[in-house]
Amino acid sequence: MAFTIGREISVFGNKRVALLSCSVDSASGNIDTGLSVVDGFSLAPISMNSAGINMKENIGSGATALPGKININGATSGDVFFLVVYGR
Repeated sequence: MAFTIGREISVFGNKRVALLSCSVDSASGNIDTGLSVVDGFSLAPISMNSAGINMKENIGSGATALPGKININGATSGDVFFLVVYGR
């Protein structure tokens, strides 16, 4: 799995916020957000080839718990998007 991630972490109120710039080279995998737990996230597509991308927070493939990670399935090589991740 190969994701290219640009990461910037800041504080917003009582939450830590990670701004992630993501470029996808494989169909599935986990993104390390840099946070210990993800409370929620927003997706902002830039250039998406796939219509059925699926993202889950704090979980990995096979339904294993992975706090602070976002699992992606159904992506296409060349997909580019921003994630705004709220957590601790």
